[in-house]
Amino acid sequence: MIKKILPVLKFSSYLLWVPFILTVSFEIITFSDWIYEFNWEKNNISYKTNLSKTDLNEASDQIKDYFKNDQEKINIVINRDKSFKLFNQREIDHMVDVKNLIKSTLLFEKISLFIIFFYLVLFSYKKKIRRLSSIIIRIIHRSLLIWSGIILIIIFGMIINFNASFVLFHRIFFRNDLWILDPRNDYLLIMFPESFFLEISITIIGLFAIINFLFYIIAWIFNKKLNPR
Repeated sequence: MIKKILPVLKFSSYLLWVPFILTVSFEIITFSDWIYEFNWEKNNISYKTNLSKTDLNEASDQIKDYFKNDQEKINIVINRDKSFKLFNQREIDHMVDVKNLIKSTLLFEKISLFIIFFYLVLFSYKKKIRRLSSIIIRIIHRSLLIWSGIILIIIFGMIINFNASFVLFHRIFFRNDLWILDPRNDYLLIMFPESFFLEISITIIGLFAIINFLFYIIAWIFNKKLNPR
């Protein structure tokens, strides 16, 4: 049974490693406070929205909570002399689509982790644990090789024309036009301009590279110690 399932799990691990590490990087960055605070400062968001940094931080905290809770629709209220809802109905409906996409991404992350971990456990049981580090190195190599073309196309597209890449992304992953917002009046777009998504994309790719490098180096060191020549 193990002999039959190992090749399937091996190929699945090759296929899943790169998107798995990308989703891990995506989750870490998307739910980190500093990336939003960097956005407020870098893109002068407080001035553009007439919201204090406290208001902006509270709004981003509610958005991050919304992505992981069971609330159907987001409802952010800014309390001033006269309270008002931050997002209009179109923005709220778009956030439902964004939430569904993020929840699907996080589910994919969990499934990928299970498959890769299960393969490594079975491999260690069948082939001995001292070869585990070598198979991790092989998974990284093969997966990067499989996905290298697509990764290069994405990076090239971001460098050449991020706006076009940004629009293409939305046309692929959203089945409606709710993502087309007014940059003059819609807070969602004013708070999170296109430059923010460029910055967050670069950061995710950078973290993806760092995580792969660390896994490779750690696995290489253990491989040298466990399998000396």
